[in-house]
Amino acid sequence: MTSPFIRRLFEEVRTGQFTATALSGPIVGQIIAQQFRSQAAGYAAQFPGAISLIVTQDGTAIGRLLLHCESEHWHIIDIALLPADCGRGAGTKILDALEASARQQGVGALTLSVLADNSAALRFYLRRGFAETGQAGAAHIAMKKDLG
Repeated sequence: MTSPFIRRLFEEVRTGQFTATALSGPIVGQIIAQQFRSQAAGYAAQFPGAISLIVTQDGTAIGRLLLHCESEHWHIIDIALLPADCGRGAGTKILDALEASARQQGVGALTLSVLADNSAALRFYLRRGFAETGQAGAAHIAMKKDLG
């Protein structure tokens, strides 16, 4: 079962992506609801043992982290922050904490995939020490940060 906050977070992030379209509110709402269901089902099928965490700041939920942990690497499935909380250092804190925890557990790498057209996220991960490792499907770039 998905928490109301996860649904609201998805809606806020995705609604911003539709602001430049001429679609009406109800149509956008239907599209976003369908995308939410598809994403949740896809993640559950591909990463059945994933850990879903709510990211908080000063006791308030601001985002979520979806993580798949294996002994040799941890795969960051999704990091999402409320639009109002982007650019304030939360993403850096999340990655710093993940890296420290993975190192303590003896994990060799962090991996993720990012949408190829999400240049801001791609730059962020490159600054954080991730390297491109190739394509992950038609629209994503696979990235890895070795921790060894």
